[in-house]
Amino acid sequence: MLYFLDTEFNEFGGELISLALASEDGRSLYLATRCERPGSWVAENVIPIIEVPGAKPEWIEANEFGTRVATFLKHDARPVVVADWPDDIRYFCSALITRPGEMVAIPRLTFEIVRVDAYPTSLEGAVQHNALWDALALRQRLLVEAI
Repeated sequence: MLYFLDTEFNEFGGELISLALASEDGRSLYLATRCERPGSWVAENVIPIIEVPGAKPEWIEANEFGTRVATFLKHDARPVVVADWPDDIRYFCSALITRPGEMVAIPRLTFEIVRVDAYPTSLEGAVQHNALWDALALRQRLLVEAI
């Protein structure tokens, strides 16, 4: 099954703030953690919209992202994670690592990058730079609008 991914992070190279997966079958996972010292762009454009109508995250500790992702994907023997930008996959993979040499239990995982703009989108209420809405917009663009 396809899982459309988006992440938000604290400026380029900063810590992961939120992660969302929107599955092909309509399920979604939306996780967020507190960002103590957001950069100015993130403070203005990401932090205020982490929680918006239609996108309420599960607030977790930063070290819980991987476990929650593994639980979400556990019934899929061949998950394919689709993103529109390499950093999304980088942050996703980093979240799966629990400590040096160990990762959460995901036996098989495939990634695909499709360089498209998910916005503008026809999704009513979509808020750009909210990880869940961005994952949903990517799913909409690739599955419904079929570029």
